Amino acid sequence: MLRELIEEGHLLTQEPEIDALYQPTWVNGNKHGDFLKWEMKALLYIQQEYRGIPMVSEFKKIIDEDKKCCFLKTLFSLVGILEAFEQLQPKTVNIDYDLIIRNIIEHFNACAIQLKRRHAGRETIIIQDEYDVQDLLHALLKLHFSDVRPEEWTPSYAGNSNRMDFLLKEAHIAIEVKMTRDNLKDKEIGEQLIIDVAKYQQHPDVDALYCFVYDPNAILHNPVGLENDLNKLSTDNFSVKVFVRPN
Repeated sequence: MLRELIEEGHLLTQEPEIDALYQPTWVNGNKHGDFLKWEMKALLYIQQEYRGIPMVSEFKKIIDEDKKCCFLKTLFSLVGILEAFEQLQPKTVNIDYDLIIRNIIEHFNACAIQLKRRHAGRETIIIQDEYDVQDLLHALLKLHFSDVRPEEWTPSYAGNSNRMDFLLKEAHIAIEVKMTRDNLKDKEIGEQLIIDVAKYQQHPDVDALYCFVYDPNAILHNPVGLENDLNKLSTDNFSVKVFVRPN
């Protein structure tokens, strides 16, 4: 893409109407159409791929001050900066998936409560069961992940195929959701999650399992103990992280 932008910039310098170094940037109040499209496309590209690098600011500064310059001089300056970018590798963005997921889980209950406070008592989602938790969590995950796959099939475990709640394939993370109820307490949830850990360990696209246990009515007697016991199921190649919230 960068090489294409550079070649396109060089082609602009060869257009018939550009026949002098001092061709003005603005003609009859309008900027040269092809040049305008090119510089905006180039700016958006380098802002995305090279953000944080000072030359990006310099590129934008030249565009902002374009009225003070000559068309061809401006064009050569911008192409020159793009050619300098060719010597750099695009800045790698290190995404902290753990921080994102933790933040969503930590604020899930506050979000669920806020949704109840709609203007004039309008209809809203009320968290009554596990499916409601999944629906709201899915919406929150979509704020940060473009590829959220609900109910992806897991490999066969103990003779049965199962579905996971969510697969974040780009991050190699699965998310399992539970919601406590009168017949789903410490012992039952612990047993279910032990089975979940075993089946997820077999999935080729999962390196980490996040278990979100939503306990809005404080049904669990020892949530910290449940977290600690299940987190110990982590191995060198497979991470298990259990969160009972709110706590």
